[in-house]
Amino acid sequence: MNREDYIAFIDGGTSDIDGGTSDGVGFFVGNLFITAGHVFNEGQIHSIYFNGQRIVLNKNEAIFFNSPNGDIPNPNKPDVAIFNCTGVNSPLVFAEDMPIIGQELTNISRRRVVVDDIHSGRSSIFTKKEVIQMHTCIGKVTHTTDYCECHTDKILRKGDSGSPLMNGNTVYGVLIAGEPGTPRCVFQSSASIVTLFRKGNE
Repeated sequence: MNREDYIAFIDGGTSDIDGGTSDGVGFFVGNLFITAGHVFNEGQIHSIYFNGQRIVLNKNEAIFFNSPNGDIPNPNKPDVAIFNCTGVNSPLVFAEDMPIIGQELTNISRRRVVVDDIHSGRSSIFTKKEVIQMHTCIGKVTHTTDYCECHTDKILRKGDSGSPLMNGNTVYGVLIAGEPGTPRCVFQSSASIVTLFRKGNE
């Protein structure tokens, strides 16, 4: 399996974003599924499809869940949801350092698009993957190591929240915010997520 196979769109069954029906995106690191916490702001139960199987995500069953109020990142309220998914063994790993200024990274998002079946004329659903190349990581948003801000060569959309910022199989961050209509994006750093997870297991 390729790294893209461990990135999934999250279906809440209610969204209709730019013609798609994805509420957000998430990814596996080992047997953990990670996304932005605000993806669950409008619904408690979402689902993903991995390796042909449907996995139900209930935010009450998350091993870590937090979603800040509003659209402004808050270092005291990381925008993260983490779920334990038994049976998955992803090769993706978290970086424990921040990306450096000028480093080129890749953001990978998945979008589900409704199309008409050419044989039956009825609507059918398939998964469309869009790979978005990050040109420049321009630095931290705050004085902490919780966030980094990047510019993309394509404008990301609301349904891309939770998608990973990567170099190879290493994840540097999770998309949590952006400035509408611009290529400016904010990512919760993987380093901060690793710290949260370790504290939760102490």
